Amino acid sequence: MIADCELTILLPSYREAEALKQLLPRLKTSVGRLTADYDILVIDAIAPVDATQRICAGCSVRHMFRSGGNNYGDAVRTGILESRGRFVIIMDADGSHNPDHIERLWRHRNEWDVVIGSRYAAGGSTRVHAGLTMQSLALNVIYRKALGLQIRDMSNSFRLYRGAQLRSLSLNSTNFEIVEEILAKLVWGPMRARILEVPITFEKRKTGESKRNLAAFAITYLRSIRRLRRFRAAARA
Repeated sequence: MIADCELTILLPSYREAEALKQLLPRLKTSVGRLTADYDILVIDAIAPVDATQRICAGCSVRHMFRSGGNNYGDAVRTGILESRGRFVIIMDADGSHNPDHIERLWRHRNEWDVVIGSRYAAGGSTRVHAGLTMQSLALNVIYRKALGLQIRDMSNSFRLYRGAQLRSLSLNSTNFEIVEEILAKLVWGPMRARILEVPITFEKRKTGESKRNLAAFAITYLRSIRRLRRFRAAARA
């Protein structure tokens, strides 16, 4: 797809209607300060599960149901395929990513291929409870060591990409490990993407319960590491 706007914001969403009701007006205000040429796309469950579609209509943002399955990876693939922006930002729909921090990513868009909103870069922080923070830190250490990427926060989805590069990827992951797959394939693939981490504060979700469970997805993450190591070896060869 040829870009027909400056920025697309992708929001994978599953039972996040109440959070979106709070987030979307704030998001439109924050993005509107940066560019008038933007597109917000909420990628819902594969079929209606709450009032997300109605709330998107009320806020005048694009809504679509994910295709291919009902997992997070399906939502991300659907959103990437439907994105229109020269630049694309993916962020959480639960309010944990502060829309005011988009400006921190946006200011570096022309110098870097990927700009990560990082909890673990100098100056970054997180407000979730200690147990989740420890799991997240452990996951990032494992990925960093296993894949040899000197990136402190590989698992935070809050990132700015060049749209053409993102849309060129073939992505296979089922769940939240697609976040690491995107990064690895941009770095090791033909683009040899340049990465910058900027500090952000990762906040508590505003409503509802988290869909992430690092322990439950442990096997999936381990399989992902094996696949990405094979991809790296093939790219180097």
